[in-house]
Parts: sequence; structure tokens; C-alpha cells
Amino acid sequence: MKNLNLRDFRLPKMLLILFLLGAMSSCKKDRNNNPDPEQPLSGPDQEFYALSNNNLLKFNAKDVSKSISSVSISGLPASEKMLSIDFRPATGELYGVSNASKLYVIRLNGSARAIGTGFSPSINGTTASIDFNPTVDRIRLISNTGQNLRLHPETGMVAASDGNINGVSNAIVSGAAYTNNKAGASSTTLFDIDITSKKLYKQDPPNDGKLIEIGSLGLEIGSSSSFDISPDNTKALVAGTMNGTSSIYSINLETGKATLAGRFPASGPIEGIAIPTDPVAYATDNANNFLIFNPMSPAALVSKPITGLASLESIVGIDFRPANGQIYALSSSSRLYTVNAATGALTPVGSGTLTTLLLGNSFGFDFNPTVDRIRIVSNTGQNLRLHPETGAVVFIDGILKPGSPSISAAAYTNNFLGATETTLFDIDHTTDKLYKQTPPNEGTLIEIGSLGINVESTNGFDIGSTSGIAYAILSVGGSNKIYTINLSTGAASAISDFPKTITAMTVGLGL
Repeated sequence: MKNLNLRDFRLPKMLLILFLLGAMSSCKKDRNNNPDPEQPLSGPDQEFYALSNNNLLKFNAKDVSKSISSVSISGLPASEKMLSIDFRPATGELYGVSNASKLYVIRLNGSARAIGTGFSPSINGTTASIDFNPTVDRIRLISNTGQNLRLHPETGMVAASDGNINGVSNAIVSGAAYTNNKAGASSTTLFDIDITSKKLYKQDPPNDGKLIEIGSLGLEIGSSSSFDISPDNTKALVAGTMNGTSSIYSINLETGKATLAGRFPASGPIEGIAIPTDPVAYATDNANNFLIFNPMSPAALVSKPITGLASLESIVGIDFRPANGQIYALSSSSRLYTVNAATGALTPVGSGTLTTLLLGNSFGFDFNPTVDRIRIVSNTGQNLRLHPETGAVVFIDGILKPGSPSISAAAYTNNFLGATETTLFDIDHTTDKLYKQTPPNEGTLIEIGSLGINVESTNGFDIGSTSGIAYAILSVGGSNKIYTINLSTGAASAISDFPKTITAMTVGLGL
């Protein structure tokens, strides 16, 4: 019988131990590099909207496993598909672009309306990303073939065909986003995601299309992606689709590193995302400045000098046109203008002054959304209707009554294209009351109730298109404040102080 030698067992035993240690180490590395799909994921506390097969979904990045809401996008021809979405900082409205090279405004209930009939040159490619440049209020469109366009949000046309994407071989940009997404922004940076190199780039200058590398994403996000940045620049989100599953990632704009934050429901690919912009309003002051501000917190007000006025001419009314999201203005010289929301520059409408001159020194100026006409009322009882494309007075309506009211502000409800009904409300600065003007063409005023404050004639008044909330900037005893107005009782409730004495005010159509 052969004697057993303990050394015969040592080598196999040691090899077995080393093998087990190596396997454990390998498993640990795998867990670190590939997060357990069952492990709960969480992103930043940021609400956003997502596009999926012509559906509009709302999520919070903290948990994208289920949507907050979901609606089908209506108003598209059967053959059209929405490719990308973004919020317009100048109005707060959601815009989209379709594969038919048409621009749309999309209400959050899913109703879409086309801006124009389609743009040319048309989209060259199968996918496209859009994002608003907040400094000039224009839309950047980049396709997967490197096409680089600027679109006008009020006409739906191409404002400029810029240089194709360059600087990186075979780049396929599948997500583009600007920083500083606030109305009145003076600077911004455009970031792109290239799904070929899996890197984040800065497009600088944007019009030249040149890509400058920021850094690697550090992981695979799929064959398509969409990208957006919060208004305060603290959150950058990317939705990517891989093997039929869409996920949300946070992006570090300084390094390019992507971090998985959650997985969307398996209901369909996420084709676009858009983070809502801040509430926005505009006013003109008694020094002819164009004021851009958040009505909820106006401390960070942006002021720009109004250009295009004649000597001794001032603005007495402004309002957004629901049909195209353009600001119109009325001057003390009985002239109608459009206003560049980014600069405050005026462009005359029509060839001269109104055919019926203004009577009075305080005016209400607001669009009737059901007929796309402008209502003008004054403290002398004047009651006019204007055509927004010609500047012509189309009707001289019944003088305001009963008595001799001093109306200095007016606003219609349901300020969106396609509205089938609307109500006109007026503020009388002599009686300090809110009235309903019904029928508007007859000029009959029906009292709603007292404002509860003693207001002056210098004011502004408008009603949110989405919220239905009435806002006003009123002067009381030499002090200016932003108020909400209860349309059922007339009561005014102060929100915050306002640093300027104004002559007119309007709120963004997304408010």
C-alpha cells in the first residue's frame, strides 16, 4: 500500500481557494459596473414631459417607472409623427416638430396646432432634435444627418440654414440642449450628445456646427436619445433607448459622465423629453422699457429699452396673440406694433396710425381668441376692434356703459387658438371694481365686485391661457404690486412687490 503524502493535497487545495477568491472578486466587479436591474433607481426631483408614439407623458425623474399623466396628441394628420419637443422660454408653451417638417404648439391636454404649413428646407434625416435658444427666441433643429437649422417659433419657417455638424468624424447628434432656459437670458451654451462616440460635446459656435468634446458618457445609452436642461442649469436629463427599453440618465455638463437614474415603463420608446420653463410675463414701464419677469418672483427682472418708437410716443397696451405666440403693442400715437420678445424691438403693423384714433389716456388691449381680433377699450368709453395683420379698425363698437366708466385694463379668458368661447373682463380705476363686458361689442358692463384696493390708472391686466388665473400689476398709493384677481368676486390678492410703474402687461401663453 502506498503511503499518502499530505503535500499531495496542498497544491490542489490552494488552487481551489485562489479560484474561489477570483470568482468572488469578479462577481463584485460585475455588480459595480452593471447595477442590479432590480435595485431601486432614483433621479433628481424634476418634472418633465416625454414624447412616445404621438403620446405626451408627464414624469418626475425621481421615479420614471410610472407616468404622472398621459394624453394622446391630437390635431396631427394620420401620416405625421412628432419627432421632438421643447418648451419655449418666451411663452412657457410646449413646441414640437413632426416628420412632415411642420412646427406645432402642443397644449398640455394633447391638443396640437400647426404654426405655418411646413418649413423649407425640410428635415434631412429620420430623427431630429429641437431646443430653444433663449437669448434670441429661435429654435435649433439638428438631424441625425448633421443638418443644422434655426426655426422661427411665430411663423414656423426656417430663419437660417446653418453649417452642418462638423469637427467629429461620423457624428450622429441625437439630443441637443441649451443652458439658461429663461426668457431674457443674455448668454447660453449648446450641448449635443453624439451616440456614435458616446460623448457629450459643446456646439460652439452653434451656427457653425462645430463640436468640441466635453467628455465620455461612460456607458451605453442606446441608438437614440433626447436631452434637456432645467432653467436653473442644475439638472441635465437624457432619455436613451436600448434594445427596446428606454431609460433616464443624469448628465454632468462639466465632464460628460452619464448616470443611470431610472427605467421607463415598457409601453413604448421615449423619443423626446422637455423640462418646463419658468412662468413668464412682460410689461412696459413709463420710461419705455420692455420688462421680462417671472410673475411669481419678479426680483430677477430683465429690462431692455424699447426700440422703434417715435419721439414722445409710448406704449399703452401689450398682449400675446394666441394664434401664433407673438406679442403685439399699442402706442399712444394710435399705432399698432409687433414686439420681438427677446429684444423689445418694435415692427409697425400697417402703414400708419389707426383709421380711428385713440380717445383717452388709459387703455385696455387684449386679443379675443375666438375670432383673432384685438379689443381696445379706454377710460373715455371707446370700444374698438382691430385686425392684427393689417392694423385696421374693423369695427367701432358700442360705447362703454352704463354711466361714464373709466376702464383702464381688459382681458379675455381662454387665450388659446381654437377657443370656442371667451369672456371679457375690465377694470375700472375710478370705482376700483372688476366688470364683465357682455356682450363685448355692445359695451355693456356688469359688475363683478370690488378689488378691495384703491388703484390708479397705471396698471396691467391679463388672464393665463392654461391656468385661467387673472394677474394684474396695480399701483396703490404710489406702491406697485403684482396681484391675482378673483374673477368671481373681483377681489385682488397681492403676490409680491413690483419695482416699476407700468403702462401695460401680458403673461406668457403657457401660464
